[in-house]
Amino acid sequence: MAGFPKGWALVTVLVAVIGCTVVGEAAKESYRGYKLYGVHQNDQRQVDYLRELQQSLDDLDFWQLDREMVDYLNGLARKYSDLMTVSEIGKSFEGRSIPAVTITAPRASYRAHRNSSRPVVFVDAGIHAREWAAPAMAMYLISELVENASQHKDLLAGLTWVIVPIANPDGYEYSHEHERLWRKTRRPAGRNCYGVDGNRNYDFHWAEIGASDAPCADTYHGERAFSEPETRAVRDELLRLKGRCKFYLTLHTYGNYLLYPWGWTSDLPEGWQQIDEVAQAGASAIHNATGTSYTVGSSTNVLYAAAGGSDDYAFAVADVPIAITMELPGGGSAGFNPPPARIEEIVKETFVGVRAMALDSTNAPNEMSFDTAKLFQTYQSHQDIKHYLDDLLQRYSSKIEIFSRAESYEGREILTVRICTDVQQKRPLANRWCILIDAGIHAREWITVPVALFIVQQLLEKDEISAKSFRSFEWIILPLLNPDGYEYSREHNKMWRKTRRPLGLKSTRRCVGVDCNRNFNVAWTIGSTRFCSLLYRGERPFSERETKNVRDLFRKLRPTCKLYLSLHSYAKAILYPRAYTRTLPRNWQMQHTIAEAGAEAMRKATGVRYRCGSASTVLNRPIGGSSIDYAHDIEKVPVALVMEVASKGFHPPEANIQKICEECWIGIGAMVNCLAGSFRSVLKGSGTLHLR
Repeated sequence: MAGFPKGWALVTVLVAVIGCTVVGEAAKESYRGYKLYGVHQNDQRQVDYLRELQQSLDDLDFWQLDREMVDYLNGLARKYSDLMTVSEIGKSFEGRSIPAVTITAPRASYRAHRNSSRPVVFVDAGIHAREWAAPAMAMYLISELVENASQHKDLLAGLTWVIVPIANPDGYEYSHEHERLWRKTRRPAGRNCYGVDGNRNYDFHWAEIGASDAPCADTYHGERAFSEPETRAVRDELLRLKGRCKFYLTLHTYGNYLLYPWGWTSDLPEGWQQIDEVAQAGASAIHNATGTSYTVGSSTNVLYAAAGGSDDYAFAVADVPIAITMELPGGGSAGFNPPPARIEEIVKETFVGVRAMALDSTNAPNEMSFDTAKLFQTYQSHQDIKHYLDDLLQRYSSKIEIFSRAESYEGREILTVRICTDVQQKRPLANRWCILIDAGIHAREWITVPVALFIVQQLLEKDEISAKSFRSFEWIILPLLNPDGYEYSREHNKMWRKTRRPLGLKSTRRCVGVDCNRNFNVAWTIGSTRFCSLLYRGERPFSERETKNVRDLFRKLRPTCKLYLSLHSYAKAILYPRAYTRTLPRNWQMQHTIAEAGAEAMRKATGVRYRCGSASTVLNRPIGGSSIDYAHDIEKVPVALVMEVASKGFHPPEANIQKICEECWIGIGAMVNCLAGSFRSVLKGSGTLHLR
């Protein structure tokens, strides 16, 4: 079958043979007359033929029918390592792997899209065990995107695909080996009852309607939401991708339906028209290609009410703007077992619809303009920040460049903004220096993120970049250095400080995250060695992708970077090196003068009083592994400052955001003017920056 995975399994079949005749009553005790065959299956048609034989003929003893898709996927990942990776997002109740395939274009192919965020399409299949055509479609989708990548450049260049081809492996195996129409998982669920309906087990209007509380029922919703390891695995992946995922598609059979929220009520969600448009695009594409018709609408209005479904959860909780259930065509006596000859036809026509929906969903209106009037009225999500920066790029393309040189542990882009008067200039310019600013290194310090965005806004929208002092610099700004921790603090624990990488051995992982401002390679050994400490330094310097990203930026900026400013909250201080010792750097007086210029400007403008001094002196304790000490001592940046924003807490009221940002900008502007006006002797070394 063209484009379909080859060599899925090697089956050992014991056959009783006399001459050429298969018989069923040979002497089992001696196995005389039996033959042992190893049968290699070259395509899905042959796989399904053997499965039919297994179910219909008692004379064949199948010793092994190997469906561990995982082996095939790992082989494919090794062959196409530049496109595809395989990870395990969880295990089933019986211990089977639940694999997730991530497919994304290589960086070279992505450069045309480097100035915009890379949306994620998330596809899962097989949550209902008996719906065999759904995992077959997921495997075909993987095969097409990877093995025929040259034919699908539009699906790869600007998108990341995350595909879970078999979300319920226990039930899937059971439906092959014991009960063809088995639907649920396989965890014991009461006296003589097994399994939970995975598509009634999600924690959104769970157990309200269209689900049973009887453990033996096919639609049993479970004792509690997310009682099943299978649904928890998909949930965790959806939440990991929150903000990035633009299209969630769950594959089912059967009935030729494209369904969207809600499943718990006949009411339609806000923004349903956008989802309907995407679903209609898929239906039209299939009809135009093959003549097959799909019915489109909300689950409750088109089919029936069913609360606790994955599409409702993805839309309402994981904030995926387009969430669709696709019910593939049926076949066979029960609808769930189309003949093997039809599988190729089904997956190929389904691919046409998936392609159309993926392209339509990632060009949806929510990706367009950002409402800048609300920018400093609330704390923005990582995704909101990307939208705002994309909006700026459209309006100020001659002065701004946006790129990502790294992703966080959970896959979020660590965005870097470059602003100067002539961002497209290729030839080196005289008197070109650099300022590097980062924010959000500590997740809970929310206020630092809008301050960094305010700097961007002032430079571009208020054209401050044209001011005499400011235009001497290229401004490199990382508005959110620790996006995983930031999103976690917004959604789960407001006081979370660290990154989100799990620590320790896989079997005993109870602690998560590293304090980025203890992870730089200078006096690193001072930091805490306790995994669960909020101040944990990491297993080694630069163990975190976030800190490695800053390190690599410094190295790219040599020797042009003259000022490094790291935004923190809320000690109301401007600090300079060193943090690990009270021994001052040789140029401490210059750094102190620049810090005092900022503090004095803010005092005159608003009355707020900032302390200035070395970090170890003002904070009255040594701190190892800090970014300012690394910048100054290792990367030789002459001025390296921490600005502890005067915010009266890590999360000041949203009504105060604008005022705090304006106040900080006054101080930052004064420090830059002081550097440019009074210390020009340190501004040596210039040239256009090439940061990628």
